[in-house]
Amino acid sequence: MATLHTSGKPLSRRRVLKAGAAGFALTSALGIAPRYLSSPARAAGLAAGMTGGPTGFDGAERFQYNESMSEGRAIEGAKQLKAAGKAPAKIVMLLTQGAVGQFRQPYPEGAPTVASVWEAETGIPVEIIGAGETDIIPKVMQDITTGSGSYDIYTGPWNAVGDKVDAKGIVNLDEFVAKYKPDWGDPARGTPTPEMEKLLYTYNGSYYTISLDGDFQTWVYRKDLFEDPDNIKRFEDKYGWTLGHPRTWQETDQIAEFFKSDTMLGHTNLLAPFWGLSTFYMRFAGQAKPNLFFFDENGKPNLDSDLGIKACEEHVKSKQWASKDALSWTWAEAYGAMAQGTALMMSTYTNLRKFNDRMNPDGTPATPVTGKLGSFLPPGNIFDGDLVRRSVLYYNIQAEVSSQSKFPEAAYLFLQWASSTRTFSWMSGNPGGYFDPFQKANFQEPLVQQSYHADHTAIIEQTIARSAPTINYAGQGAFDNALDEQLQAALVGEKTPAEAMQAASKEWQKIVKKRGEERLIESINKSRSAWPTLLDKA
Repeated sequence: MATLHTSGKPLSRRRVLKAGAAGFALTSALGIAPRYLSSPARAAGLAAGMTGGPTGFDGAERFQYNESMSEGRAIEGAKQLKAAGKAPAKIVMLLTQGAVGQFRQPYPEGAPTVASVWEAETGIPVEIIGAGETDIIPKVMQDITTGSGSYDIYTGPWNAVGDKVDAKGIVNLDEFVAKYKPDWGDPARGTPTPEMEKLLYTYNGSYYTISLDGDFQTWVYRKDLFEDPDNIKRFEDKYGWTLGHPRTWQETDQIAEFFKSDTMLGHTNLLAPFWGLSTFYMRFAGQAKPNLFFFDENGKPNLDSDLGIKACEEHVKSKQWASKDALSWTWAEAYGAMAQGTALMMSTYTNLRKFNDRMNPDGTPATPVTGKLGSFLPPGNIFDGDLVRRSVLYYNIQAEVSSQSKFPEAAYLFLQWASSTRTFSWMSGNPGGYFDPFQKANFQEPLVQQSYHADHTAIIEQTIARSAPTINYAGQGAFDNALDEQLQAALVGEKTPAEAMQAASKEWQKIVKKRGEERLIESINKSRSAWPTLLDKA
């Protein structure tokens, strides 16, 4: 098992992945414990005209609401259910363990917890049960298939929604959305685009899932090394262009090659099973203008096309600039390498700088790279003067209401309240977990900018506009597993990239037939509407 060494203490991958159950434990164990960034607490009540929300800290009024707002409508709806005897004794939520702290840890200093505000205002307690990132989908599917009804709310990766719908395991939320009018798609405060609102909250045209995260893969790099005059000169002498933010994957690979040494990794992009799919999908999506889709319009996989094979060849080649243990590294080990200053850059979940680029409460740097990190837009490929920069949405924690819940409306209302733009801005700024910002209101929020850094939030917002969805229709798990198996075979040299993509393509075609070609092809083509069309000038 790969181990991560911080402050002389080894930390196993298993221990890292389990640590989130204690809220701050994961980041504390890595030596990157949360920083309280706000000013000292002061007594504060509700602002004029507000009926709910947190109090007790500077800026609390930014997260308060009344009945005309999405959060207020959810609270009033829950109160009415409670008064009518139609509310549960408690709502049971299965949640990825690394995010529990954002509901249960107070932030900033002097604030209540997020969950306690809901409970105080509605009288409906919420029991949160944590589960590991790779364990949660098996737990959800077991609950669905056995009919045990252990939870009112499921959470898990965004792209698993198709399989849950197909299994009739989650509630169609159209009725509740129409009744309570959440602000997810609000043009001033909600998702960056209407297409993004459809991507994150709907499946086949109906509301089924609610986004609690912003896992748009975003690039972070060692700004100090890029700006070093000696590095700039030596790099230009070797490659013939000025070292800076790369535009293309070719330039990105050249930078990784230049900096790779015995003491410095050229990148820590994820390559391991499950986690590494995001890295491959990024390369793949930007191989054509405006996108290289995973399937053509007739449901034939594009994996074994010339461009698909090219993406795999580049993916495999990139291993030489990564850690020798890259095929066993999760995001936790990669974050640790970035934190300790032994890696140059990484495309990853948007909270890397939130955890790695901070000061301790006593004013000392929390990690060796504090103040040395920057962010840049995703690289891509150039076509006729246009630059196709693409990232992807991968993992991204979503919530759904279990079809076995006896109180689906109350469960939905809790999720509307938590995911609305005021509550979620407060929650996503909290360093106690890894829910990340993605709404317009989040990027404008000072607590979020303090935790994530203003320059980074600007890059996140621009990255979202250039991000493609990964597979989210029925069969997603089977598609991803089949591709993953072949990518690993190529990465260890058991197959050539061409052989791997041909084998993966055959497996994908079998899955399409097994799932029902007509129905699945319809879902595949509907998903295209959520793909980006934004092009940059080369």
